Amino acid sequence: MEPQTLEAIGRIFGAGIAVGLGGIGAGIGMGMVAASGDEGLMRQPTQNNAMVRTMLIGQAVGGGTVSVFPLVIAILILFMPATDPEMVGGNFVATMIGAGLAIGLGSFGSGLGCGWPGATACDGVARNPRKITPITLRMVIGQAVAQSPTIFAMVIALLLLFTQQPGTDVVHIGIVLGAGLAIGAGALGPGIGSGIAAGGGITGIGKWPQNQDVTFRNMLVAQAVCQTPAIFGLLVAFVLFTRHAMEPGWTSLAQLLAAGIAAGFGGIGAGIGSGFAGETACEAIAARVRSENVILRTMLTGQAVSQTTAVYALVIALVVLYIV
Repeated sequence: MEPQTLEAIGRIFGAGIAVGLGGIGAGIGMGMVAASGDEGLMRQPTQNNAMVRTMLIGQAVGGGTVSVFPLVIAILILFMPATDPEMVGGNFVATMIGAGLAIGLGSFGSGLGCGWPGATACDGVARNPRKITPITLRMVIGQAVAQSPTIFAMVIALLLLFTQQPGTDVVHIGIVLGAGLAIGAGALGPGIGSGIAAGGGITGIGKWPQNQDVTFRNMLVAQAVCQTPAIFGLLVAFVLFTRHAMEPGWTSLAQLLAAGIAAGFGGIGAGIGSGFAGETACEAIAARVRSENVILRTMLTGQAVSQTTAVYALVIALVVLYIV
């Protein structure tokens, strides 16, 4: 196959994967916010301006911002020059696809996750229209934190695009695809879970606004813990970048891909599960602020236990790379 054909294939698939996967979560998340806004108007028809403003901010900051990341990467994939057009091969194709997987899967999670705080903010404004400012402010912060995994994915995608290697090298193909899967899938669960936790915090603030500071503080803690599997995926992606000295062959390719799959997909459930624990804890603290310490300890314990699967996945990924 001619170099020009391989280059076109890599660009087409990479851009399609980036925007295709990246748009799913953002679209669903923005729809969640809109649905909650409509429900809020049903309960408070006189608060049309406040509800629509909250809804649009939630959609713009949540899904709108997240969907820009895969769009930028897709444009780079399509139009940035190849390192050496005359030596384009399997490495280039794999790099474009790896970058697309990284940002596509990573944006999927954060886009969907941002729907929870946006939706619960609309519900909170319907309950307490006078508290629109603090509710909206904390919604935006919660959505921003939920987008952290997408930032991790964006970093890896950019590193892949700007460290292209010409030719066809089985080891390099495994590295770029494995890194894309590690951070892409690894960011998916934490993005959703972090958004779920933020949704619980905003719900608590909407129902018990007098305890908003305490609730908000614990919401950020819950979201931070949800990010752990994404950090594992980021770590494995960086480790993969150091494995160029591996012996070329199908075994090395399998090791690199397996490590990325283990670290990435192993963190999906842990990230989402931690979000559910954080969601309920934030609501409970808002309702029973005097029991904050007990509820917080219980939440952290539950989140730690739910992330043991991500730890197992990280261990296996490293064993596959360094021992098998």
